[in-house]
Amino acid sequence: MTRLIVIEPNLRGPAGHYAEFVRAVGSAVREDPIDVYAHPDADGMLAAMAGVRPWLAKPRVGHLLAEWSAIFRAVREDIPFLVLTSDGRHATVVSAAGFRYRRAPRNACLFFHRPPDTSRDRLLLPFADLARRYALAVTPTEEIAWSLSKGGWKRVELVAYPALAAESLPAPVPFTHLLMAGAARLNKGLDLVAELASFWAGEGRSIPLLAQVSKKHIDRHGSREKGFVEALLASGYRGLQVNETAPDRAEYIERFRGALVLAPYARQQFASQVSGVVLDALLNGAPVVATSDTWPGRQVERFGAGVTIRERTTAALAGAIEKILSEWTVYSKRACEAAAVLGREHDPRHLLKVLSREKEE
Repeated sequence: MTRLIVIEPNLRGPAGHYAEFVRAVGSAVREDPIDVYAHPDADGMLAAMAGVRPWLAKPRVGHLLAEWSAIFRAVREDIPFLVLTSDGRHATVVSAAGFRYRRAPRNACLFFHRPPDTSRDRLLLPFADLARRYALAVTPTEEIAWSLSKGGWKRVELVAYPALAAESLPAPVPFTHLLMAGAARLNKGLDLVAELASFWAGEGRSIPLLAQVSKKHIDRHGSREKGFVEALLASGYRGLQVNETAPDRAEYIERFRGALVLAPYARQQFASQVSGVVLDALLNGAPVVATSDTWPGRQVERFGAGVTIRERTTAALAGAIEKILSEWTVYSKRACEAAAVLGREHDPRHLLKVLSREKEE
């Protein structure tokens, strides 16, 4: 495809969904590499990543100013670009850039991971008219696509979230550990996992439980989340294994091998939002405990690759774990079967085809 810029100034290192998104899209490139506008710390990583290269836009000062500067430059130079994590602010900036340069921003593509329906999004809606009329809004779920269309977006495209499948299809393996993959958060069930660890410690159990607890994440999300992290660490659970830093990609993928992934996510946030962690789990053949009526839950139920819980309680989580472990061979086999289907559906080439088609039009 012709030149494309991906804009995500929050991208600083090899871990997390920003890096996974860029890595997946870059893997599908067959000709010109994708230019990526990220934090300066990521330039070395991007230069070594297949199919991508760092794109330098100045000034690179301040998170918001840097991002806005990159968007203005792309609109001015009429270079196709994709804002990786979009909301009402980005639509407003795209509109402002189009107004400034007297150009319909047809080269703009905004990827929405959640519906733009916060109070801030609604406040900015009147200022995003040019973007809603001319820019392309891309989203991975039908619920978000409906929300965008209802909000006045004229060009909305539904594309499966791009993800890297394993080089070879996974095969069932024996159970080895429970896994709360990704940085621990309350909306991802940190409170339930902390309570479960404390309960199991009292029972003298020791099933291996691996969790990622980042000090930076604690500071960012406030005292309530910090309290549950401290409770988890102080639980005395003998099977607990904690990592304070995010793993590199190879280690991240290896953690799914033999894992039962715990994803009792908050229903309100994940009803329409994709979970990259759960997608990676199923792509690597790991069964999942998920919340019903969420995107992760629907994938688990679709393939029978785990158990969903309706009530987000410690008892429900423990019961789901017991059920899967009692029939591990069955659930492991189903998760591996899901990997083949999801690998085709989430092939990053689908997104590149949409962007190429829009450029041609």
